[in-house]
Amino acid sequence: MVEIIRSFLNTINTIIILWLLSVKPRYGYEIIKEIERLTGVSLNPGVVYPFLHRLEEEGFALSRRVIGKNKARRCYFLTAEGKKLFNRLRSLFKKRLRVFAESLMYSSRPG
Repeated sequence: MVEIIRSFLNTINTIIILWLLSVKPRYGYEIIKEIERLTGVSLNPGVVYPFLHRLEEEGFALSRRVIGKNKARRCYFLTAEGKKLFNRLRSLFKKRLRVFAESLMYSSRPG
């Protein structure tokens, strides 16, 4: 049961990361903290950074090294292809999650 929940949350986290990057460029740590704020789940950096690197390798994101407060960090942002990917995923999730949420919330079957 715990693995099913984790798998679902990982899928949701993927779309949340893409959504966060579609809103504005962000640092990896900022993404981790924002997901924690939105979902209550604390993601391991070992999950977020490999995902960001994979987005970059596949041409869906780019990163820039930014120096601030005597510290260099990578700021990630979506490419045009990354925005297309996000929009496709968003429309897929929007339809399916709406049906799922309505079924879950308004089910007439005893639970």
